Amino acid sequence: MNQSKKLLAAMLAIPATVIVAGQVHAEEVTSTFEINNSCVGASNSGERLSLQAKESEDANAIQKAIDDVDCLIEELNNDSTRGKILAAQAEYYKLPEASRKLVKDYKKTENLLAILDEKEARLVEEKINALNDESTPVAIKAVRNAYEALNENAVKLVSEKMLKLLVTYETIMNKQVEQAEKEAQVIIDRINRITNSYTEAQIKDVRLAYNKLSELAKSYVTNIQKLINEEAYILYQNSVVKEAKLQAAAFDAYMANITRNSSTAEIAKARAYYNSLSYEAKRQVKMYEKLRRLETMWNDPDYLGLIFTYYPDYIHAIKPGGIEVEKPVYDPLYIPDDSNSDEYVPPNTTWSPYEEMTYYNGRYTATITSSQMTNVADKTMMLKAGDIEILIPTADIKGTSAAIGVSMSTNNNRLDISFTEGHTAKAFSSVVEIRIPMRLLGGNASMAVQRVVYNGTSSASYKIEGSNYVIRTKTGGTFTAGTSKTSYSDLTASSSSTTGIRELATRGITYPTAGKAVIPNESVTRADVATLLAKAIDISSTQSTKYKDLGNTVSTSQAQGLLEAGIMSGVTTQQFDPNIAITRQEAAIIIANMYRHLNQDLSLAYNELKTKFVDISDLSYEARQSIAILELFGVVDGTASNQFNPQQQLTRAQFAEMLYSALTAIGYL
Repeated sequence: MNQSKKLLAAMLAIPATVIVAGQVHAEEVTSTFEINNSCVGASNSGERLSLQAKESEDANAIQKAIDDVDCLIEELNNDSTRGKILAAQAEYYKLPEASRKLVKDYKKTENLLAILDEKEARLVEEKINALNDESTPVAIKAVRNAYEALNENAVKLVSEKMLKLLVTYETIMNKQVEQAEKEAQVIIDRINRITNSYTEAQIKDVRLAYNKLSELAKSYVTNIQKLINEEAYILYQNSVVKEAKLQAAAFDAYMANITRNSSTAEIAKARAYYNSLSYEAKRQVKMYEKLRRLETMWNDPDYLGLIFTYYPDYIHAIKPGGIEVEKPVYDPLYIPDDSNSDEYVPPNTTWSPYEEMTYYNGRYTATITSSQMTNVADKTMMLKAGDIEILIPTADIKGTSAAIGVSMSTNNNRLDISFTEGHTAKAFSSVVEIRIPMRLLGGNASMAVQRVVYNGTSSASYKIEGSNYVIRTKTGGTFTAGTSKTSYSDLTASSSSTTGIRELATRGITYPTAGKAVIPNESVTRADVATLLAKAIDISSTQSTKYKDLGNTVSTSQAQGLLEAGIMSGVTTQQFDPNIAITRQEAAIIIANMYRHLNQDLSLAYNELKTKFVDISDLSYEARQSIAILELFGVVDGTASNQFNPQQQLTRAQFAEMLYSALTAIGYL
């Protein structure tokens, strides 16, 4: 009998106590060992145990446990996780002290842990070495967190030089952040003081002060949108409104010379003059009622010529004592000025070609050129196609070199709409709103509008107004109404805590879940938030993204779209950190940014930073302002103790409720 067999045989007669090192607790060895792993059944007891030991059930159990530990260690390699290595060590320390001597290669586990410590330490050093003077505070904090997450052995392997370099960047950045916040606060206060009485020169002075800030300081100016809005208003006043007032004054002066004694042709010319004015100019006109009174002198015999000449399709019937007039619904104001022409205006003339779309062979079409937008002061114009209204943003059209084409049809409960610029597809920078009766899509209020895509349907941005769907899109596409296919298996219909998840899901606004379970009480991650937001407001980008860590957690186009819209950015320019949980404070900032993107009026929160929450005074100005914005819109409310709990992580159910409340508060859903 060899030495190991003698030792094993002797152990059977001696009660053994396992002496455990490290983090494994000592425990008594019973007569039976149960190892649940892939190595069970791989015993080579024939090589190690003597014939006498084989006859002992206890000897077989101990030998099997030794073999199982051998097998666990043999399976380990340089790619094994720390958890798997520690699990093998734990099984090793369950053996009696004497039995451990029979394990073939326990030293391998210690070597692999040492290699893993070295890898993790080198990775942290690489992150430190990648820092530079342009690194953001978030990036530096992420490196610090990675260093602090190392175990005791790995920490010792990080060189003192690298650690000093990290501390140096933290010191420099802390000073820069402190200075940047001070400089930004000065500009924030100046922007907050802007009122409608500010002159153009005063607005420009604030802009120059902002432009002098460093890029870091600019990032802490949270109310820059107010400055942008004020600049746009000044530009609007300088161009459109001033020009409109001049046009209106000229028309009023012209109307001063038009009287009851004027000829029918002169009155018709005045109407044509008025119709040529821009929308804003018409708002400034003071003599319009005079024109209307002169046009309605139906009992004046001299006026009958005007009616027959310029209102031929208005005539409903000729009766004794006068003419019964019924004006068309498509444009009750338009009267063409053909007083210098003998050309007859046929009854079926398209009176307003840039409002009423042309119908031909099952499709409605319209063409709009930038020259036609010259006098349009509104941000939008409306096209009509039967019962459908299309609200077009005019800003994009004014700067185009080719005509904008709009084509639309409704067939088989589907809406097909396309936008072109010249011969290529057109994507607007602002959304186009399409108001369409539910019946044309075969839908009802309980059904969701969906965009038809190559592999089925996806969620579309829309809301319900009465018996109409209002679809929002920046590009063409095909839309239909359907019942949401998402049905989470772990939601209770009666639970008020999951109302937000259920309401959003009916519109196709869903979390990225692997199965049918949404797990409402699970912490909501940055990937979850990005996906839900992008679906809710139909936002994406065609630009490539610099984020390198998205994987399959969130669409790259959605993450880039949120970045470009100023709603949600990564923790660095190249890292999104999709799996990090979101706090209440961070959610408030993101939703406030969404409100800015949707051009909501946040002036009250800008000018009067009022809140009932008592635990946010130490937060950044951006966070406090964002919480005040959500409070202003009724998205969040104070508890009995008026605690906001800014650092508390949100669950999926809580964030969905917050987003649903935020969107319904502004009538977006």
